[in-house]
Amino acid sequence: MTLGRRGWVAALVAVSMAWGGWSLTAQEAETAASPAERVALLAKRAQSDPRPDTYFELGRLQFEQGDPTEGFRALARAVALAPAGHHVQTYFLHLLDKTAYKGRVELLEDLRKILPDYPPLLLRVGQLYMGKGRDQEAETLFKKWLSLRPEQAEAHARIAEFYRVTRRPEQAIAHLEQVRERMGESTYALRRLGVIYRETGKLDKSAEVLEAALDQVEARDDVVALTQLGHTEMERGNHPEAAEAFAKSVRIDPGSPAFQLFLAQAQAAAGQGEPARASFEKAIALDRFNLDAQLGMGNLLRAQGNPQGALPHLREASSRNDRDPDLHFLVGAVALEAGDLEGAQREHAKLKQIGSVTLAKKLGALITGHKGS
Repeated sequence: MTLGRRGWVAALVAVSMAWGGWSLTAQEAETAASPAERVALLAKRAQSDPRPDTYFELGRLQFEQGDPTEGFRALARAVALAPAGHHVQTYFLHLLDKTAYKGRVELLEDLRKILPDYPPLLLRVGQLYMGKGRDQEAETLFKKWLSLRPEQAEAHARIAEFYRVTRRPEQAIAHLEQVRERMGESTYALRRLGVIYRETGKLDKSAEVLEAALDQVEARDDVVALTQLGHTEMERGNHPEAAEAFAKSVRIDPGSPAFQLFLAQAQAAAGQGEPARASFEKAIALDRFNLDAQLGMGNLLRAQGNPQGALPHLREASSRNDRDPDLHFLVGAVALEAGDLEGAQREHAKLKQIGSVTLAKKLGALITGHKGS
């Protein structure tokens, strides 16, 4: 039987109190009748005899009294004094990750004054700085963590993710290779490397590391690696191989409209018309508002010589993005192929309305030619 999240925290506190040596004595409890007096007594004791358990109890009492700021400061001081593996560290991080506190930059910055070299704080503050105009500060924090724990794979993984997000792929790759060196063939690192190699045009290398990820026993049914491999094979022009990878993703998660769409696109690119049509139908059944699925089905049916069947799908796609001139032109052209002159004229009027002069003229010429034929 396992404890729930609240249960293990309560158990942690109970065990800690049972160890003794830091709780108020009976005499002290009697003297400090009010909560404020108990807090004052513990604060005085902590100053004269600073110990992690004393600060731990002080922090807990301050939280109970509705003063989380001081409670966190006391817990941070407990962490600073505690040996590795001490229960206060788990309790401190548990509270920090609660919804009410985890996004409060000013709180975390305040706690860093007490714990300037504490990796979990470096991580949390760095993540909050990212994308908020403070990327340089975030990088400094991640580098500091790495300097403190160069042997930790997680430190390399986190700074690699930072470099990937901030578009510095070569630096990201260097740190992900460090993760592999420390953890062996890390599925996480291999998947990330596969994406970065593809984004930088190194398609063969991308396929190589993603296949290595899928060779790991725990990752053979990893839909993330399979899907990324499919995208890489699409960019390599290996459409049947891409379809095979996406088909495995679909078998694992048949209810995913995205996987059904990826499979349909790969099958269509591989010239597998009927399987592609079936996959597009499944993707649309799962999400009829998916623009790419409707567009893909429409283009496939048009290519198969069925403009009448294509038209409803292309119109649905256009309705998803009503200001896209290319979609309106496509719908108008296919409407003419399907013998729907009025539909084509409506798209022509829409093109003029949204100010697409060139495409309006082009579709107008097609309409004129259709009338004269």
